[in-house]
Amino acid sequence: MNPEESMRAKRSASTHDGALGSSSTRVASIVAVIGGWALGIYTGFNLLVPLVATAFAWLAGRRLFGKKKQMLVAPFCVQAGHLVWIVVGILMTRELLGLNLIHVACLAVGLAWLCFRPGKAPLCMLAVYQLLALPYNVLQFSSMELGSAPNKVLLVHIVWRCLALFYMARLYYRMSRPDPGKQVKSS
Repeated sequence: MNPEESMRAKRSASTHDGALGSSSTRVASIVAVIGGWALGIYTGFNLLVPLVATAFAWLAGRRLFGKKKQMLVAPFCVQAGHLVWIVVGILMTRELLGLNLIHVACLAVGLAWLCFRPGKAPLCMLAVYQLLALPYNVLQFSSMELGSAPNKVLLVHIVWRCLALFYMARLYYRMSRPDPGKQVKSS
């Protein structure tokens, strides 16, 4: 195969890979939109507070985090939105003392640590917190009557915890990869 044919084959393969990536992205986007719509219909107002808080945190994070910290924005913002929602829930129910303060403390300390000292340690601390709280929320969710207010609230908690775990796992993976710019070329 001459060099010209080789280049055509490579371009053809990359075009095919790009088309595959865009179609799978399109399908994932459609599934996310339908899932988000269904979640919004079911949970109603309960979804609004963490969604808006996460969006505001994301907008602020895109501006406030420096270029090196941009990969922190998604995991930070999802959990910041969740923290705001927990605080709003505490204020609305007027249960100022109780177990919910543990959630507030864990998230606040973890997010401050992640923001000011980004690394795997704060990520692991937040992941352990989310992994301990998630099964408890799922257990409570399964024991509630479907369609009840506590059931809807717990579903939003579960979704936000899963989103947080997804974004933290993705960030942990990115932090674990070797930096191609720092690799020394061998001669």
